Amino acid sequence: MIELSRPDDWENPVSIPPLDGLRRILVPFDGSHSSERALAFADLCAAGLGAEIIVMIAYEPPFTKKGRGALYVEDMQAALREEAHELVGEAVALLEERGRTVRGLVIRGEAALAIVDTAETEDIDVIVMGRRGLSSEMSGMGGTLERLRSSLGGAITDKVSRTAECVVIAVG
Repeated sequence: MIELSRPDDWENPVSIPPLDGLRRILVPFDGSHSSERALAFADLCAAGLGAEIIVMIAYEPPFTKKGRGALYVEDMQAALREEAHELVGEAVALLEERGRTVRGLVIRGEAALAIVDTAETEDIDVIVMGRRGLSSEMSGMGGTLERLRSSLGGAITDKVSRTAECVVIAVG
């Protein structure tokens, strides 16, 4: 029979550990409905706590090898960068209109890695992100297919929640 090892305080009553409060909230944003709800949730938290909101967009531009299609790819990379800056600007402006302390970041790179890295470098207390991103929304995946995708570890939200050192809240 396997003997379970329990923490020393196992028999103590349930308690709520003290928290230092929220100083910085990171909202990875891609323009999806789910990420808009994450903005709303972060806005609600920041309103009551006076926390700073950092809206972040990560994008991964296409690349080409051996110069094939280089001009087309460079144009696409520039368009993606410009669109990311416009989108983060819209989100920041909305939150500023609501009286929040907010700033935007645009990061070139793989989304999950960029989110976790930003959370560490910006000393983030909580990441509030949409459960379903824009790619999932645009593919029309829902219900069972989305749950299957998530269970296989493909969703950015899942990757972030498994690796981030801070609290991660997934907003549906």
